[in-house]
Amino acid sequence: MENTPVTINPAKIGLIGGLAIRAGIFYYDQILKRYTDAKLPLDLTLRHADVSTVLAYVGSANRVGLGTYLGSLANELFDAGVDTVSVTAVAPHLAIDDIKKASKGPIINVLESIAGGLKSAGLERVAIFGNRAVIASDIFGSVSERMVVRLDPKEVSAVHDTYNDIALYGKRGTEAEVEYFRNLANDLITKRGAQAIVLAGTDLSSFYAEKIPDFPFLDVAQLHIDQILKGI
Repeated sequence: MENTPVTINPAKIGLIGGLAIRAGIFYYDQILKRYTDAKLPLDLTLRHADVSTVLAYVGSANRVGLGTYLGSLANELFDAGVDTVSVTAVAPHLAIDDIKKASKGPIINVLESIAGGLKSAGLERVAIFGNRAVIASDIFGSVSERMVVRLDPKEVSAVHDTYNDIALYGKRGTEAEVEYFRNLANDLITKRGAQAIVLAGTDLSSFYAEKIPDFPFLDVAQLHIDQILKGI
C-alpha cells in the first residue's frame, strides 16, 4: 500500500544507522531519491551505532541503557549541526522516551506515524511482521490491540528468526524468505481476517526494496521517512 507523496520541508537530517547491515543505507537511499525527485540538495549526516550493543539492550529491555547510548549518538549529530535525528530501526524505539530525554534536540519518533498510516490506508485488522519484541508489543503499543491478528507462538519465533537472518546477512528478495512470508501472509489474510501485513522492521523494507510483496502491506520505514521529510 503506497503512501501519499509528501511535501519536503528541507532540513539538515541526522540518521543513526548501523542497526543492521542495510537499515541506515536504506533510509539514506530512500531520502536521497525523494530529494533528487524534488530537485533539492540533500544535507544528511549518518552516525554508525554498534548493533551488538543495541541488540543487547533491546534483548534485556534495558530502556535507560539504550536511551543513554542512542541519545549520546544523537547528541554527536546535533553537535555536527543537524536539525533532527531519526533512529533507522523500529526495535530501538522501545526506548524512545529515554532517547528523547538524553538528547539535546528533536528525535523523530516512528511510533507516532503508525496510527495515522493505518487510518490513511483504511486498515482495521492487521498482522505484524518484525522481531519478537516488536510483534509481542504491537509495535510498542502503537497499534491498538483490537486491530491485531495474532501470530501463534511458533509463527512469532519463525518470523523473528527469519527477520534476524535477513538483518544479519543483508538479504534482499531471497526465494526461501519470500515464499515463507508470502505463505504466512496469505494465510493471515485469507483465513484469519487480516487486511494487510505491517512490515515493522527496516530490514523487511530493504528486503522488499527491489520487488514489493505480493500481499497487501503497510511499510513502517516508509511512514518514518515521510515524517523525516516533513520534519515532524
